[in-house]
Amino acid sequence: MRPSSSPPNPPPDTASHVGRARILVVDDVPANLTAMEATLEPLGQQVVSVQSGAEALKALLLDDYACVVMDVQMPGLDGLETARLIRARERTRHLPILFITAISREATYVTRGYAQGAVDYLLKPVDPDILRAKVSVFVELYLRGERLRLQDVELAERRHAAEAQARATELERQLVGIVGHDIRTPLSAILATAQSQLALAALPGAQRKAFERVLRGGERIHHIVDLLLDFTRASLGAGIPVSPREGDLNELCRKVVDELRTVHPQRVIQGEFSRDSLPGVWDLDRLGQVVANLLDNALKYSPPDSPVRLTTRVSGSELAIVEVHNAGAPIPAHLQARLFEPFRRGDEATTTSAREGLGLGLYIARSIVRAHGGSLRVTSSATDGTSFVVCLPRQPPERTAGAGDSRGSAPPLHA
Repeated sequence: MRPSSSPPNPPPDTASHVGRARILVVDDVPANLTAMEATLEPLGQQVVSVQSGAEALKALLLDDYACVVMDVQMPGLDGLETARLIRARERTRHLPILFITAISREATYVTRGYAQGAVDYLLKPVDPDILRAKVSVFVELYLRGERLRLQDVELAERRHAAEAQARATELERQLVGIVGHDIRTPLSAILATAQSQLALAALPGAQRKAFERVLRGGERIHHIVDLLLDFTRASLGAGIPVSPREGDLNELCRKVVDELRTVHPQRVIQGEFSRDSLPGVWDLDRLGQVVANLLDNALKYSPPDSPVRLTTRVSGSELAIVEVHNAGAPIPAHLQARLFEPFRRGDEATTTSAREGLGLGLYIARSIVRAHGGSLRVTSSATDGTSFVVCLPRQPPERTAGAGDSRGSAPPLHA
């Protein structure tokens, strides 16, 4: 077998690009093969030449071809017998075969040739233009069939992907229902019981400690449930709903800083504000989640003896900036690129508190910021430490007409 000097077919990748067709030329005379290759070269396809019927059968086992141009009179397997064997295989049953022969068009011989699968005859000496014209028809039919086949494959893949996405979406919706109701309802009863028992002044010390553990565990489960609900809403495409109202961002940040100082009395948390108040229109409850998450991460991933700093400022008149900075080892560059993906953590969980997290906090924080029309980014280096910077417009982005709000008069926005 000898392929032409043209490079082999590239593998097809789309229905619009199926590469080139292969043309199989069979003749026991090398000079005839060379002449055929030269004749067919202008078609721009891949010509594969073999010198026997056996080699032709082997070539057809390895690759697909647009057509076969075959000499009838060959030693061993002649062209007619080779054509019969080609037709006997399911894969090549409908492969076009063009016979080249020096035998005159005797009726019985022609009938036998067509019975063995020939689609046409050409008598030697072959007219190059006629040969190219006939082969080009087969090539075009083959390439058109390949395009249709690849389109069918692509449509099937898209259909399977859509079905898989629909199943995943339905599973996520079921998860929202399970987490939002089937877990929260008994959890609320557990928390209420623990709180009522802790309110009893005469509760023995051992029982008080037990109920305190129950309360802490229940509150942690409640926090995880909230994270999973937010994640599921965001991943379903509806986004995390926010209900912007007039409020003071600086007041919110001071409140969150004070709460974390109470929780972490051994840490220094600095609050620096460029002005006394920073009014705007935003969902302060949701932004409280963002600020608390960023400060909590800064405390987890920084040395215990280093301060964590929160600053707010205004850029121009329409943009509010909240920055949370901490010292310590920088976040590696390869992690920074994936930091806001769900179930990712910044240090591959090198601390106990970090390992306990789900890795959803930054993903949800960015979703909330985006719902406000803002952005959340990170910078980190060994010299400057790590900073998370939230940029928020002081007025909400355009709202979706007709959207309702379960928490007040302002319609919610979505990430």
